[in-house]
Amino acid sequence: MLVAPWRIGIDIGGTFTDVVAIDANGQVEALKSPSRPDDPSAGVMTALNALARRLDVPTQELLGGCSMLVHGSTIATNTVLEGKGARVGLLTTKGFRDTLEIRRGIREEPWNHRPPFPQVLVPRRWRLPIGGRFDKDGLEVAALDEGDVKAGAAALKAAGVECVAVSFLHSYVNGAHERRAMEILLADWDPDAIFCSHEISPYAGEYGRTSSTVLAAYVSRRVVPYLRSLEDILRQNGLFAPLLLIQSNGGIASVEEIARNPACLLLSGPAAQVGALKYVASTMGIDNLISLEMGGTSCDLALMEGGRVHSTDRIDIAGYVALVPSVDIHSVSAGGGSIARLDAGGMVTLGPDGAGSMPGPVCYRRGGQHPTNTDAHLVLGRLAPGPFAGGTLNLNDEAARQALKRVYGDTVGLAPEVAALGIVELMDQNLRHAVEHVSAERGFDLRNFTLVAVGGAGALHASSVARSLGCSTVYIPRLAGVFCAFGMLNSDVRLDEVRTIRRGFNKSALEEFERVAHELEVGLRARLMAYGETGSHPVFSRHIDLNYLDQQSQLSIEWTNNNIEEIIADYEERYSLLYGHVHKHSPFMTRALRVSGSRRFPGVSIHKVSAPEYIASASSHRRVVVNREIGPVDVSVYEGSDLTPGARLVGPAIINDMTTTVFIGKGDKLKVDGSNNFLVRLGAPAQGGAV
Repeated sequence: MLVAPWRIGIDIGGTFTDVVAIDANGQVEALKSPSRPDDPSAGVMTALNALARRLDVPTQELLGGCSMLVHGSTIATNTVLEGKGARVGLLTTKGFRDTLEIRRGIREEPWNHRPPFPQVLVPRRWRLPIGGRFDKDGLEVAALDEGDVKAGAAALKAAGVECVAVSFLHSYVNGAHERRAMEILLADWDPDAIFCSHEISPYAGEYGRTSSTVLAAYVSRRVVPYLRSLEDILRQNGLFAPLLLIQSNGGIASVEEIARNPACLLLSGPAAQVGALKYVASTMGIDNLISLEMGGTSCDLALMEGGRVHSTDRIDIAGYVALVPSVDIHSVSAGGGSIARLDAGGMVTLGPDGAGSMPGPVCYRRGGQHPTNTDAHLVLGRLAPGPFAGGTLNLNDEAARQALKRVYGDTVGLAPEVAALGIVELMDQNLRHAVEHVSAERGFDLRNFTLVAVGGAGALHASSVARSLGCSTVYIPRLAGVFCAFGMLNSDVRLDEVRTIRRGFNKSALEEFERVAHELEVGLRARLMAYGETGSHPVFSRHIDLNYLDQQSQLSIEWTNNNIEEIIADYEERYSLLYGHVHKHSPFMTRALRVSGSRRFPGVSIHKVSAPEYIASASSHRRVVVNREIGPVDVSVYEGSDLTPGARLVGPAIINDMTTTVFIGKGDKLKVDGSNNFLVRLGAPAQGGAV
């Protein structure tokens, strides 16, 4: 029984909704519930009702005893992916009506000119030019034409536009014209329907700033009403604490903060890996980690170097760019529900589409017709038929076998086991490339990192993937299957401000930055203190965006003191890591100053015990195909609940734990550490792994 007050984290994924509750004594309760893409708020309440039943308390009592409820949602991302956002109009500087259409003339793959760009979110008839202009230094060149603004507002209103984005040239330096345009728009529009670029994304570069502002407006009509409705539903069911959301930057914020810029939710959910990785780093005592968070639909990866998770200011969702502070998450379409097919050339393909929670993999027996990665693991024996995901599902191995036979056996003559092994190996390869993208491709030596296998499916693939990359260690938290929901409860409140300052980098620049940073910190402090008195005092971090003179790409360097030589040395170290050289005699230019403010609330306590080592006893055995050389053979199966700190075992082996299934290969050595998590030392790393 949990002891009040408790904290609850809820993460809605494409297949499951994960819930974690931590009480006043640090006791943890976790469960998975099928997601409800048709009605996310109903899915949240279904998961909370399931948790209440497990704890044998009414839902009203569960929510009444909750001191903090943190929610991660993919609603903003799904709005963009599904094309179901608001009808958005754009007021922009004359001569720049087609900025969204032109983009920056850049293709991610320079030699691939065939894929079309995604459809512009604002049709040209709703992109209206407005007279008036500032220059790059913020000086007025032409006064704002208020007649244009009034006429544009009337035209957009008559057209049935729901939200208006305002993005004028150089507003990142001087937002006066945008502020006046907003005052005019307020005569006919609700404040929540107006988004100005100098507030949403105060960066230089009209395309990125305009795209970000339009995206915020586009997702707002689904995000903000959903969050406010959910908050009302939770209050009606007994919640007194505020509803908090995990943002793209890995911090938490209130519904009202999110309403200011709904684009901050575009990576909500996966960004909670920041809090979870901090916990893992504390328990392991190491701070070079790569998370492999693999759920039913996708796999999200993040890299922690020296205790800090890498961040970025650019999110790309389905070809649309948003410039907002974010955790540097790399997402790939690789999950337990990834659909396997045979292409026209007779080759096995996997994804990018998935089966979701409905109908789900064939083995769910909910109407799914296409075999998936989950079906393949079931046929190989790595998953067991019968109850799954806490009893919410029942896996049918014969259904999975027949689906593989239909797709591969009746066409190219592959036995179900052979086809299943091919599917799993292809998934391993996709995951290997994803890990290399966040590490080796950026100059990091994978031999210095531990792979953290999380998500419901991550621990089925992690040992094989790590071995092929040359890693020696895999870490699997007990709460791997609900990793992000858990991480939400170890996250800080965090707010960010950016000020674009383009000038030469010298002592006077630092003096100007000091003045601006103090101004930004005063504003952030007031907003942070609105979260109550129980958290820590606000803590601020500062970063300066630098680049070599005449170069376009910048690097963000932490600013901890006014030693210019140290700042430049940090820049050159980062630059050399990325590009293999530095320009020793080139002047430096500043691009922006970033200030982040955070408050630490009670996090997850670290509990370690010192226990004698012992050889674990298997609870059963079953026939498993281990790899192409081994199988099917009898493999030891362990129940995670039987394994306590100090337990040791050697692979091949399978562990059925409360939120995930662990599979380790021949010669891999697993130990339950003092924090009651699984530490795997790999047997024989593959030769030629990425370094």
